[in-house]
This record gives sequence, C-alpha cells and structure tokens, in this order.
Amino acid sequence: MTENTVAEYNNLIEALCAIQDAVEQPKKDASNPMFKSKYVPLEAVEAAVLNAKKKVHAKVFINYELKDGVMWVIMEGYGDKREYQGAPVADNLGNRGTNAAQAEGSAETYAKRYSLSMAFMISSEVDDDGNAVQNKQNTNQSQNKPKNQLNSTFGGVAKAFREKNQLAEDAMYQAISQQFGANINNFYAFNKLNDQQKEAVINWLKQGVN
Repeated sequence: MTENTVAEYNNLIEALCAIQDAVEQPKKDASNPMFKSKYVPLEAVEAAVLNAKKKVHAKVFINYELKDGVMWVIMEGYGDKREYQGAPVADNLGNRGTNAAQAEGSAETYAKRYSLSMAFMISSEVDDDGNAVQNKQNTNQSQNKPKNQLNSTFGGVAKAFREKNQLAEDAMYQAISQQFGANINNFYAFNKLNDQQKEAVINWLKQGVN
C-alpha cells in the first residue's frame, strides 16, 4: 500500500493491527533527574499513535476511561468497540511532597502513558542503557556490602511506608513508578535497579515515613 492509497479495513481489529505495525518508537526525551535517565512522556506516546493512524488511514477513535481505579484504552471504529485494560491509577499516595490534585493528575498521566504504550507495544519506560558503566562502578563500590543489604533495607522501609500511608502493596509500587518515571511495579523490577537507583527509591520512601 502506498502513502497515497486510502486503506479500507473490514473491521476494527484490522485497523488496529495496521496502526500497531506502523508505530515508530518515539524518542525518550523526557528527563528523569533522579535516575539520570530518559523516558517517553505521554504526549510523545500519543503522537506516535496518531501519526501511525494517519499513515495507514485508519479511522479509529482512541480515548481513555477510568473504571474502578484502572485506566482503560477505548478504541472505536468500523462499527466496533474494543476496550483494553491498562494500568491501575494509584490513590491515597500519602506524603509525596505535592497536593492532592497534583498527585491525582500525576497518577492519571502515568496510567494513560503506560496503558496506551501497552496497547500499541510502545517502549516508553526508562532507558537504562546509559547507566551500564554506572552499574559496574556501583558493583565495585558495593563489594564490601552484603549482596542483599539494599533489598533488605527496601523491604523494611516499604512495609513502614505502606503502614504509615495505609497503602496496599500494588498502590505503593504505583506511587514509586510515578515518582521516578519508571515501571517499578513489583520487587523483581526494584531488584533490577542499580544500587544508586535503589538508594534513591529507599530515601524517597523514608521521606514518606517520617
């Protein structure tokens, strides 16, 4: 199909597949100063999807809907409607150094970015490639520390943070992800961080306890 050819799709799924195939991965150009890394902001993820939609001439309406604390991506077109379950929107985030309205807006923005990225297979998470050398340095600097010291510290601080702010475990990880612009949605994801990043997360949790 050439760019001048107007595509005709038999159903919504065909159109969505065409959009997904045409998506060009956006650049990670939003800075995460705490992690000294880059990620793709919501507007860049949306632009990538809209550009792909125009490229393949797909007449699909894309929107978001919040249902029971979970962000859904709604797709409509060609007489059909599809709903894709995305990321949960954290609430009651406790002491995050911001007011309730800002915290809510940040939570919804993160959920939209992550949900739309999942729906169209866009890599929007933190790029850790630039930390490869730092990882090695941290490993060398940490030789005198017990291997799991930071993990153990995280476990204790995380428990205190949840109890202080009355948060479920998934809500806590959602809050961490939003704070650091990364998908740290479980302990396994935390464990993959380098020591410097782990310490940043632990220090932030400590602030939420004090």
